[in-house]
Amino acid sequence: MESLNRTPSTARQIDNQNSAYAFLREKQSTRTRRIKAVSIKKQLLFNCHEMKRVVINMLCLGFLANNRKLLTSNWHFRLVCFLSVFLVGHVAAFASDTDVKLLFLGDQKGHKPSLRFRIIEPVMAERGIKLSYTEDVDKLNAQSLSKYDGLVLYANIDTIKPSQAKALLEYVASGKGFVPIHCATFCFRNSPEVVALMGGQFKSHGQGEMTTQSAGVEHPILEGYKTFTSFDETYVHHKHNEQNRLVLEYRAGGLQANGNTREPWTWIRTHGMGRVFYTAWGHDSHTWNQPHFHNLLERGIRWACGAGEAGIGTAPSVATALPHMRKLPNGLKAFEYVDVGPEIPNYNADRSKGRLGKPIKLMQRPSPAEESIKHIVTPEGFHVELFADENDIHGIEDQGRPEAYLAGKPIAMNWDEKGRLWVCETVDYPNELNESGSGRDRIRVLEDTDGDNRADRSSVFAEGLSIPTAIAFHRGGLVVQNGTETLYLKDTTGDGTADVRKVLMSNWTLGDTHGGVGNFRNGLDNWIWAMQGYNTSSPVINGVEQPAFRMGFFRFRLSQDDDPVVEKLEFIRSTNNNTWGLGISEEGLIFGSTANRNPSVFMPIANRYYERVRGWTASLRLGTIADTHLFQPITKKVRQVDHHGGYTAAAGHALYTARNYPQPWWNRTAFVCGPTGKLVGTFVIKRDGAGMKSSSPINLFASNDEWTAPIMAEVGPDGNVWVLDWYNFIVQHNPTPQGFETGKGAAYETKLRDKKYGRIYRIVPDRPRAEDLQPVVKNNDKLKSCRTDQLTHPTMQVRLHAQRLLVEQGDTEVVPELISLIEDQTVDGIGLNVGAIHALNTLHGLGVLRDDSSPAFNAVTKALTHPSAGVRLNAVRVLPEIPATLAALQEANVIADTDDQVVLATLLKMSDSPRGKAGRNLSELINDTKVLSDRWLKDALTSAAAMHADSFLAAVLKHQQSVDPRSSDLIVRVAEHFTRTRPTKEPVSKILTAMAKSSNETRDAIIRGLAAGWPKDHIIKLDASVDADLQSVFGSASVSVKASLARLAASWSNQSLQKEIAPIVAGFIRRIEDENLSIKDRIYAANELMRLDSGRVDSAEAIEGLIGPHSPFSLSVGLIQTISRSKAEGLAERFARINTTATPALRAELLRVMLSRPELTTQLLSLIKAGDLHISDLSTQQVGVLSRYPSADVRQGMRDVMQSSGVTISNDRNKLLAAKMPLTEKTGDSGIGKAVFTKNCATCHIFKGEGKNVGPNLNGMSVHPKAELLTHILDPNRSVEANYRQYTVLTVDGVVISGLLAAESLTTIEVIDAQGKRHTILREDIEELMASRKSAMPEGFEQSINDEGFVNLLEYLTEHEQFIPLGLEKVANTVSTHGMFSRRDNKHERLILPKWGTISFNGIPFSLIDPQGTTVNNVVMLNGPNGPFAPQMPKSVSIRSRTSVKGIHMLSGVAGWASQKPIQGRACLIVRLKYADGKTEEHPLIDGQHFADYIGMFDVPKSQLAFEAADGGQVRYLSIRPKRDEVIETIELVKPDHHTAPLVVAMTLEVPGSHVDGEVHEDN
Repeated sequence: MESLNRTPSTARQIDNQNSAYAFLREKQSTRTRRIKAVSIKKQLLFNCHEMKRVVINMLCLGFLANNRKLLTSNWHFRLVCFLSVFLVGHVAAFASDTDVKLLFLGDQKGHKPSLRFRIIEPVMAERGIKLSYTEDVDKLNAQSLSKYDGLVLYANIDTIKPSQAKALLEYVASGKGFVPIHCATFCFRNSPEVVALMGGQFKSHGQGEMTTQSAGVEHPILEGYKTFTSFDETYVHHKHNEQNRLVLEYRAGGLQANGNTREPWTWIRTHGMGRVFYTAWGHDSHTWNQPHFHNLLERGIRWACGAGEAGIGTAPSVATALPHMRKLPNGLKAFEYVDVGPEIPNYNADRSKGRLGKPIKLMQRPSPAEESIKHIVTPEGFHVELFADENDIHGIEDQGRPEAYLAGKPIAMNWDEKGRLWVCETVDYPNELNESGSGRDRIRVLEDTDGDNRADRSSVFAEGLSIPTAIAFHRGGLVVQNGTETLYLKDTTGDGTADVRKVLMSNWTLGDTHGGVGNFRNGLDNWIWAMQGYNTSSPVINGVEQPAFRMGFFRFRLSQDDDPVVEKLEFIRSTNNNTWGLGISEEGLIFGSTANRNPSVFMPIANRYYERVRGWTASLRLGTIADTHLFQPITKKVRQVDHHGGYTAAAGHALYTARNYPQPWWNRTAFVCGPTGKLVGTFVIKRDGAGMKSSSPINLFASNDEWTAPIMAEVGPDGNVWVLDWYNFIVQHNPTPQGFETGKGAAYETKLRDKKYGRIYRIVPDRPRAEDLQPVVKNNDKLKSCRTDQLTHPTMQVRLHAQRLLVEQGDTEVVPELISLIEDQTVDGIGLNVGAIHALNTLHGLGVLRDDSSPAFNAVTKALTHPSAGVRLNAVRVLPEIPATLAALQEANVIADTDDQVVLATLLKMSDSPRGKAGRNLSELINDTKVLSDRWLKDALTSAAAMHADSFLAAVLKHQQSVDPRSSDLIVRVAEHFTRTRPTKEPVSKILTAMAKSSNETRDAIIRGLAAGWPKDHIIKLDASVDADLQSVFGSASVSVKASLARLAASWSNQSLQKEIAPIVAGFIRRIEDENLSIKDRIYAANELMRLDSGRVDSAEAIEGLIGPHSPFSLSVGLIQTISRSKAEGLAERFARINTTATPALRAELLRVMLSRPELTTQLLSLIKAGDLHISDLSTQQVGVLSRYPSADVRQGMRDVMQSSGVTISNDRNKLLAAKMPLTEKTGDSGIGKAVFTKNCATCHIFKGEGKNVGPNLNGMSVHPKAELLTHILDPNRSVEANYRQYTVLTVDGVVISGLLAAESLTTIEVIDAQGKRHTILREDIEELMASRKSAMPEGFEQSINDEGFVNLLEYLTEHEQFIPLGLEKVANTVSTHGMFSRRDNKHERLILPKWGTISFNGIPFSLIDPQGTTVNNVVMLNGPNGPFAPQMPKSVSIRSRTSVKGIHMLSGVAGWASQKPIQGRACLIVRLKYADGKTEEHPLIDGQHFADYIGMFDVPKSQLAFEAADGGQVRYLSIRPKRDEVIETIELVKPDHHTAPLVVAMTLEVPGSHVDGEVHEDN
């Protein structure tokens, strides 16, 4: 997606270029115009290169370089700079995006160039710079270097041969680029000429966090560039060569050369016709992972190679190019308020312990649109215009009454090809869903007939609808989602109202009306795309019920006739929450959003590519790509329920796919509505390998009107963003607040829900670039040519209509025109050719590509090498699934494309293609670092390889070089797929023979895959001729797979390995019993033993004998899980015996496993009846599981046990609530309440950083009243969202799994159980799947928690905490009350503080572990090289966070052997934050800045004295501010290579929403 990662030429450059051949537009046909334009561009490109050569020659001749004054001030220099910038910019505008190729020369030394290359190569590749890595210095010869535009040097190669030095110098002098980085200036020290070429030589360095300052010169590299801060080596250089050198930036401070106050850091030179760019940045990953460093390096490479500035932007990319937000104007009319009584739920907490904010009784009155619009702010350069509202249209009468623009709440909108706006307006939403034909909702058409950008005509197209939520267009009619059905509505009489009403799909579930279907979009692929909310639906199409799905992306295709039917429906992929947003980029990439905490999602691979790989149980649920879920409202009057300060009702994800806004917006910004925040956020999308990431630097729209609630933001045909304003004071749907009733649509009932108001706005640039309205159909004549021409329209909305109409018409006479569009090689300012993209998809829709000899097919294959990656991407996608496609892909070598999206599409297309000879091509990628390190590329390769499994596995076995171990799981997966296809003996024999001949390590992986997937009932008989091959493979296989091969041999009717089984079993038993092995290895051996033959009694006996208090707890837990899979007789009795000696903790694990198998569950009930277990041993969740068990006998047995134990769960929840409600008036002990939570609730919920993320995250629940929380606990089924309902799975192996349904496809489902463990289950392995209407949270907590426990629990849940002291008990590893460093009896090495327990500093509470004399470890010490104790300490420890964090406060800042005065030392401790999305962030703490010696009162600037210890030592305070507002999973304390031994005494988290004026914190 070039437009999501390239920063293009400026709009002025584009306008200048276009004016050079503007006259052609008026006089030439589309095709002739395009050819002429290309010709002129080529001539301009040639002339620009010639003029650039003159400028370089002037530099070479010394015109500038020998006169230093000219370098900075002379008008000659300014003229040449102008010419350089002009030429570079214009050449870049015409250049291909893949015309810069460089050789990257590294080595095996300490700077680890190969690792740095892995970081930078994909970054540069997606920006059109191709890097090739080598460690061969002999490549420094004329022939090898001639293949590249430049050389990058990052190594510590001490010497260079004279011939190599000569080749390098001549290469650069000939006009090529040279880019030495960091340590490169210590290379080739034996050649003074090469040292002079680089401009200086490294001399020495310090280390620390540093930044640079500009040299104050003008240069194209510096245009728009901003420096950055990183932890790096502070280089000092000598042997400076100032001839032809210009310093761009300096490093100030820190270590300096004698007499210097700043060190030259980044510079450029000229050498003959060539250019040199050098920067001293780049010691390690701290810098190499910085986007700012990537930006600088790209600038330097492009300048050195003479490639211009294409792709160069301001760091950190386009976000800084977006304008700032306007401020609210002064003097606005004050809002009016009315007292409505206790009708407004208020969840905003005040700072008093456990109390809600004051009740809200005053409601703002609604404001007229003309007044409300004044309260909306936009980015600078934009303004808001009103298109329509709820007011009457004057002068229009309808049955004696004036017609309104809108007569209901606008819930969805779309435009037809004539530019008319179609609106779904609702009165029924949310709680009045009516049967088909009896609703009160309508489809309305709004038109602007006089061109003033205000609606002046309003008509009703369809009535009798109920909760219509989406509109798309097809063959003159509308496709409308109407509650539980999808309708086709059409006007065949011309009266403007629908007279055709056909049900296309029915049976959509809408029990919760805000969890249904929405967001219809006509896609580039000629399907209609949509989103399904968290209701589970099994739609019926043409009388056939489809497989159920929920919560995610789907698409459907309609027939091309005037009585359309749905030909196919496909569920694409699951999201992680209720889903209301969908966006499609200009090249067809798919994005979305979910309502809660996930405002931006990217959909890279559809489920079908996983489903076709048999046995693949990959997790299919998509998470967020956004760096935060928080939004930026302009008012404090934001009412939210449980999660505060972020997107909790996010809707939409439309990308800006037009050209009326300035270029930084084009095809890389998306608009997500946050109605609770009264805003529309702007999300900037950027590349992340084959994935995407996003951030939201600004809003597009924000208001402080409490009624404003934007719910949809879409790009209209005028190129502006249009916003639907729900305009309602009440936005909350559920949960139902205390004191309110739940309505039929699962929304709480309130008289304050408005049914009248609604507004539609346009966000318009102050200086628009395009006409306001350019519909596809301007008249009814010559529609065909009009539509073809409209495929190049600047607005995608218009182009999609043109494409749709051409496909609907089905006239293949337009094919030559479409081919002409595809042949156009030009690209626009963001690297796209939109006409070619739509032409490709139109050919696909017309069905003319299946003939591989046709001109259309030939045009598509040629487009595989188009300059625009977006065109290449779509060319790959539209190719048909025929043998010729595979040949075309291989010939164009798009599998090695520089664009990750093209590579991804190519792999998926190879997965689609018929089985052929693709295996060899695919096998070449098993050592490809870019593919193996990218989740999506690796998944796509897996899918493609599995579809060509025979040839892929054969090719893999022929590999001569070592195979990257990261490809092992991929090979296993492909081999497993192969066996699950139930192969005959011939292909199996071929693989065995190939394995026998192979010497590489892939054999083990293939054997593991064959064994994992071989169907138990599939028996083949191999010929005796392969016995020798089988014996050969067995003999050379590793011990871990010999058992697998022995099992396979039995399925192949081959008895030659039977004699090997007994020794294998004995070997596994010895490994299980070997106490010298790790527990992990022992459990692995047990699992292998069970796989080998689960029916062996001796195996079960050996495992049983190791379970109990005599073994390590973790070993017993693992073996319990293993033995549960035994098929040997007497399994239930074995579990009964294990129970007799089990500790309470082990018994809990025993119960969990027994509940997973019906035969063991029966035994469990027998143990309770016999008194060997008590019902109180079961958790409330486990009681719930037994009450809903698949087996009727188990359910009855549970009822009998409960009755005999005197346990009853009241069915009258209202009566129970009334009896318990007085508990909410009492004050409890929150400390005890925390223990109650940990025991009963933490298995499913996270609260204040504790617990597991299974059910709803409770971190925001402390603002809810106790009565409401008690209601949720005792009656969990009163208001349950669909995504938290209970599912129970019974597998064909008799395993029972209960939990939440997280994701699903046609072949798998994903269930999260009560312990937070994810189970991905093949549908073919499911015996029974039961979906409950009830919550996964069981009833009956009153049996586990007494009244006092409820009082304490409620106190804990409602206690607002600004700070969360972390417990360090699990990681504390030394006692501070005895000597810690050299001798235990040295009192000067102790830290005895004034008190232990809770202690405050600067108003921040810390929890200090009581050492109880000298018996309990109470502080963390990290590894150090000195003394007898520090070397034994760990190099890192991890502390669980599980919450979003505003600040991390530490009592630390001291270490053994640390500095006793301020110095700019090196990092002695790194605080590494690991976020829940897998990303990490490091905060280095510096010796002499943050840390001082513990032994005295030594001061350093970035921490402060907190407490003085009894023996004269100290503990210091410091804090860290995370850079992201996302959930931090763990905080890792990491010790770098440093001589100190740092101490951490206590840590406290500051949660968002709080504020501390910390005096000392890390400078980021």
